[in-house]
Amino acid sequence: MQQLTERQKVRAIYDLIGERGLYVNTNFDVFTANPEEISLAGGAGYKIPLLQANSSGYASPLLFSALTALLNQGTMFITGAPGIGKTTGAEFAGHFFTGAPLEDILAAEIKGNPQLTEEKMVARYNVGKLVTTGEEEVKPRKLLECPVKIIDEGNRMPADTLSIIMDLVDRGIVIYGDTVLRATPGPLYLTANYADEGTFQFTPPFLDRFDVAVMVTSPLPSDLTRIRQRGDEKLNGGLDALLEIPSNLKLDFEAIRRQIKELPQEKMYDISRVSAFADFLYGSLRFSEAASGNITRATKGNAWAVNQDNATAGHFTDDSFTYTLNELSIRTVKAMERYARAYAWFNGKDKVELSDLKTVLPYLLWHKVQPTSKALAEDPQWANDRISFVQGLIAKVEGEYNELEGSDTLKLYAAALHALRAGKIGDRVLSDEDKRNIARNSITNIGNTDKPYAIMLAHHIAAEYNRGVNERE
Repeated sequence: MQQLTERQKVRAIYDLIGERGLYVNTNFDVFTANPEEISLAGGAGYKIPLLQANSSGYASPLLFSALTALLNQGTMFITGAPGIGKTTGAEFAGHFFTGAPLEDILAAEIKGNPQLTEEKMVARYNVGKLVTTGEEEVKPRKLLECPVKIIDEGNRMPADTLSIIMDLVDRGIVIYGDTVLRATPGPLYLTANYADEGTFQFTPPFLDRFDVAVMVTSPLPSDLTRIRQRGDEKLNGGLDALLEIPSNLKLDFEAIRRQIKELPQEKMYDISRVSAFADFLYGSLRFSEAASGNITRATKGNAWAVNQDNATAGHFTDDSFTYTLNELSIRTVKAMERYARAYAWFNGKDKVELSDLKTVLPYLLWHKVQPTSKALAEDPQWANDRISFVQGLIAKVEGEYNELEGSDTLKLYAAALHALRAGKIGDRVLSDEDKRNIARNSITNIGNTDKPYAIMLAHHIAAEYNRGVNERE
C-alpha cells in the first residue's frame, strides 16, 4: 500500500467525516476559486454558487475546525441556532484530527452556566495535602489535560467567569493561585447559541482572542438522507464503529506544522503579497479622524469617547476606515498569515497566495470588526450577516490597495524607504542632510495624495527616518 503524505491523510479524514454522516452540510461557503453565481427570484438578491472546474468548495464549520486542529494552539468560535451540530461537529473534528478518544473529549468538555468556578473549570488544590501539610499542590482539571478543549454554550457564562479562561484562549495557560498551568497543546472550540433570555454578551476583548469564527447554518433538506444513514444513536446505540480512525491515517503533527510554517509565500518585488496586504488592511482600518488631530494618536483604539458613529463628518467620508468602529489587534494580524498558510497547505498548494488570505479573512474578522451606522445604513442585513459585511469591507480595502499599487505615490514611497534604509543612492553615500531632505520631500509629495493610505505611508517614512536619527545618537 502506498504511504500517504500528511496532507493526503488530512484530506482523507476530512472526507471520511462526511462519508460516515458525522458532519454533513453541503452549504458550501468557502471556495478555492470564485464560483459562478446564478441569480434567483427575479433578481431579489439571492444567488446560488456553482463551483468552477477544478476548484473545491467547503462548509466553513468543518473546514476551519480541521485547520484549527492542525495548528499548535488554534482557537475557534462557533455560533448558530440550537440543535444543528455546533458542538458535535467540534467533538467529531477534534477526535478525528487529533486522535483524542471521544470519551476523553466529552469528559473534559465544559458546559456553560452561571455557577461555574475556577475549581470546576481549570484546577483545584489537593485538599488532602492542603489540610495535612499545608502544601498548595494544584491539580489541573481535564479541560487542561485534554488536547481538544470544548467550552459549550459559552455565552451562558457571565463575563467574570469567562475571564478565568482568557489566558487559556490567548496563550494556552491558566494561573491558579500562584501557579502557572500550561495546557496540553491542541485546539480550543467555544460554541454559543444566538442570544436568548438565558445568555450573556461576550465582551470584545474575549472574542478577539479567538482566531477564527463560523456561523453554523442548518443542513439542507437534501443532506438529511446522509445524516439518517449513519443511524440513530438513541435508537441503535453508540457510534463506535463510525468513530474508528483507520490506522494508516494517524497524523504526524510535528511534520504538518513544520510543512505549514515552511510553505513559501507569493512575492512581488521581494515582498510577501500576503503580509503586504495584511499590513495595508490593518493600517486602513486603524485610522480615525475622530480620535485625535495628532497623527500618532489618530487611531480607533484612542476613539474611546467620540467614535466614527457620533463624531462630526471629517475630511474623509467614504474610505474603508469609515465602515468600522474598531481596529484590528496584533493577535488578529498574526492569525491572518497562520490560517492563510494552513488553508494553502490543506489545498495542496506549493506557496501561500494573496487569494488564500482573502478567502480566510472573513472568518478571521467578522466576530471582531464592528460595523458603523454608515455601514448598516448601506446594507441593514450586515447587522446579522457579518461575514458578508467583512467580504464587502475587504473588497473596498482591496480597491484602495490596487489603486495604490499602480500609483506614483507607491513608487516614491518605496524609493525613499530604500534610500533611508540603505543610506545611499546607487554608489553615493547619503549625508545626514541628504537623508533629511529625502524624508521631508517624500513626505510632502506623498501628502499631496488626498487618501488615508498616503498618511499611512508618509507616517512610515517619518518613523523610519526618526529611528535612524535615534540610532546614530
